[in-house]
Amino acid sequence: MDKVIRNATEKDVDIIVKMYLEEVENNQQRAQKFAKDLIYRYKTNICVSEKNVLGTITWDTRGGLDDGIIELVALGTRSEFQRQGVMRELVLSIENEAKKYFSKAGHKLRVIYLFMEKSNNTGELFYSHMGFSKVSEIPAFLPKDDAVMWIKYF
Repeated sequence: MDKVIRNATEKDVDIIVKMYLEEVENNQQRAQKFAKDLIYRYKTNICVSEKNVLGTITWDTRGGLDDGIIELVALGTRSEFQRQGVMRELVLSIENEAKKYFSKAGHKLRVIYLFMEKSNNTGELFYSHMGFSKVSEIPAFLPKDDAVMWIKYF
């Protein structure tokens, strides 16, 4: 299967909506908002094969450019493509993209951080494997679970 990782554009709204409806919930209004947020509000990379979304990763800068900090806002892979390296490739793609982003402004990427549900054991294994460290637990941070903050330093 040929797959490509690239920046999401407005041309991807329909395929992101389709993924949301199939993988998250059957709610057209929320699916549209989700797709538009990924494209217009944040920086999002998308992994596609033919006309199907295999996964997405969404990030944004925090602080000033000289801080060199990004937040990994969301990462998701379609269920049938889990454990096939898609998430790993997506994380590596934003690491490279963020390094270039800061470098163009004369700075360097120093930190990626994210918040994740404390009960997400699969996510814990994944982020540990990707070089992130669990730095804190935050009670009642998320609606249905405590949160864990993960950081990767460069």
